Amino acid sequence: GGIMPEQIFGTDEGEEKAKETAQKETDEEARKKMIEEGKAAAMLGYIPFMCFVPLIKMRDNPFAFRHGKQGLILFIIEIIAVIFLLPKIGDLVWTVVLVLCLAAAVAGIVLSLQGQDWKIPIIGDWADKLKI
Repeated sequence: GGIMPEQIFGTDEGEEKAKETAQKETDEEARKKMIEEGKAAAMLGYIPFMCFVPLIKMRDNPFAFRHGKQGLILFIIEIIAVIFLLPKIGDLVWTVVLVLCLAAAVAGIVLSLQGQDWKIPIIGDWADKLKI
């Protein structure tokens, strides 16, 4: 038994909680400042060609940089879509894609029958990421 020192003097819990609260407030203020400083560049990230502004000029701002990366992916998709809109080029691209898919399928069939564990370049990485 006996009386423990914590019962007489208390613990540092209150002080620790105050420090944690102050740190959270400081972190939140820093986050708000980062977002405010990155808004303009983040917005530019979604305008074709301008996506490079946050990727180059705002690398240290996670908010703007994330929007820049998303804008870059959209920009790439937009370029691909425009290419597919061009009649002859679109047909050629889809023909090449189909031929490559057929070649990969035939290779997969042959290699699987030979008992080989084969991973199709790029597609194999995507398949590994599937959560099914």
